[in-house]
Amino acid sequence: MSTPTPTPTPTPTCSNSGPVVPKTPLITFLEILQKTALNTLGPKNFNPKLYVDLSLKSNLSITQNAFDDLPRTPNGSVSVTDLNGFIQSYFNGAGEDLVHTEPVDFVPEPEGFLPEVVNWEVRAWALEVHSLWKNLSRKVSDRVLEWPEFHTLLPLTKPVIIPGSRFREVNYWDSYWVISLFSSIFLMGGALNLSCRGLLASKMYETAKGIVTNLISLIDEFGHVLNGARAYYTNRSQPPLLSAMVYDIYTRTGDIDFARKSLPALLKEHKFWNSEIHSVIIHDAEGCNRTLSRYYAMWNKPRPESSTIDIETASKLMNDSAKQYLYRDLASTAESGWDFSTRWMRNGSDLTTLATTSIIPVDLNAFILKMELDIVFLANVTGDCTISVHFQEAAQARKQAMNSVFGMQRWGNGLIIGLAMELHAR
Repeated sequence: MSTPTPTPTPTPTCSNSGPVVPKTPLITFLEILQKTALNTLGPKNFNPKLYVDLSLKSNLSITQNAFDDLPRTPNGSVSVTDLNGFIQSYFNGAGEDLVHTEPVDFVPEPEGFLPEVVNWEVRAWALEVHSLWKNLSRKVSDRVLEWPEFHTLLPLTKPVIIPGSRFREVNYWDSYWVISLFSSIFLMGGALNLSCRGLLASKMYETAKGIVTNLISLIDEFGHVLNGARAYYTNRSQPPLLSAMVYDIYTRTGDIDFARKSLPALLKEHKFWNSEIHSVIIHDAEGCNRTLSRYYAMWNKPRPESSTIDIETASKLMNDSAKQYLYRDLASTAESGWDFSTRWMRNGSDLTTLATTSIIPVDLNAFILKMELDIVFLANVTGDCTISVHFQEAAQARKQAMNSVFGMQRWGNGLIIGLAMELHAR
C-alpha cells in the first residue's frame, strides 16, 4: 500500500503538557538502587529493569536504612560484594513474585486442533508451540496478595501468560498476540496461511478469559489498561486491543455473559483514548474540525524500568524543559509499543529527536476505530441499542476524520500501516 500525502496542515488544540502520575516510595528507592548498581557494575550488559522488579523481604524503611549504612568509596560507589550481599539479604529475586501454575484448560493435543494442517512436520511444530503455554503460565504469588506494598508487581487475581525474557509480568498488547495470534508458515516455497489464534487455537478459552479479566481489573482500578502489570506502568497504556480480544473470544465461545461483563470496561477504555491528553482536533482542508487520537504518556521523568538509560539519553539536552519533553516522548513511544522505531524521530539516528506526542498515528486510530466497531457488535449481541447507535456514529466520525486527514480513500481488510503525521506542537 502506498503512503498517501496528507493535504491539511494540522493544528492541535493542546500543547505538550499534561498530568504526571506520582511514583510510589518503593519505586523511588528502587531507582536509586538501580543507579547505584550501574555505578558499581558498569554499563556492559546492564539490565535496569531487573532492579525495579525486585521485591522487599521486609518493610521499606528497614531496607533503606540498611542501604544507607553500606560502606561507600570516596566517590560514593558501593563494592560489588556489598551490593550483592545487600540485595540478597533484603530482596527476593526479580520474577519470584510470580509462580508457575498449570493452565486449567491445557491438554497436549486439543480436539479439533488446526484441522486443516495435515503435514506431519508442520503439525508437530504447531503442537510444540502449543506446549509452551504450560511453560509461560504464571500466577501472582500469595505474598503479593498479602503484602502488595513490598512489590512493584500488581496483584492480579487470574493466571497470566508472560512474554518471557526480561518481561516477567503480563503486558497489554502482548496479550493480544497470546490470545489472537495470526501466523503464516512458509513451506517449500508456498505460503500456508493458518489462523493460529494463539490460546484460541489451543482451545484454552478459560485461560484467555482470565487474561482479559485481569486487564479489565486494571481499567477498573486505573481507568485504562496499563502497559504492563507493574506499579511503574500506571502512567501509560499500549495499543488498545482489549476489544479485539473480547470480540475474538466471544466469536469462538458464544459466551454472552462474558461479552456483557466486558462491555463497561471497553467504554472506559474508549473514554481514556478520547480524553483531553490523547485527543487532537484538526482543522482539515475542507474547513471541518476532525478529532483523532495520539499516544501521550502521563509522565515527564525517566521511565523507572529504564531510568539510567533515559537519564543518559537526556544528558545531551541542555535544559530541564527539553529533558521533560524528551522523557514524555520516551514514555509515549513505549505506550505505542514501537520503542524505539525511527517512525517517531525527526532524525532517525538521534533518539533525542523523538516527536511521538506530536504525531497522529494512523495505526492507533485504526485500532480505536476497530474498538468502536467491536463495541457496536458487542452492544448488539447483548441488546444495548443505545450504546450500539452511539458507537456507530463514533466509528463513522473517526472513519471520516481518517479519510480526510490521512487522505485515505480506500480501506482494506488488513491493518493500515505507515502514515504518521507530524503536528507542529512545539
